[in-house]
Amino acid sequence: MPALAALGVARVSAGSSIVEAAYGLVARAARELLTDGTCKALEGGLGYGALNSLLLAGPRR
Repeated sequence: MPALAALGVARVSAGSSIVEAAYGLVARAARELLTDGTCKALEGGLGYGALNSLLLAGPRR
């Protein structure tokens, strides 16, 4: 992003990539739960407190 900003780019869109990655994680986690009975794919996710703080803070610019 810093290199793009240096070139004068003011806005970059990730399009649907972020939500596609989230759906991919959901699919992997569900498959793991059904086949292995574990949920290791979900490790490292945001806790409820952190997620709520982000949502309450609103967009950052």
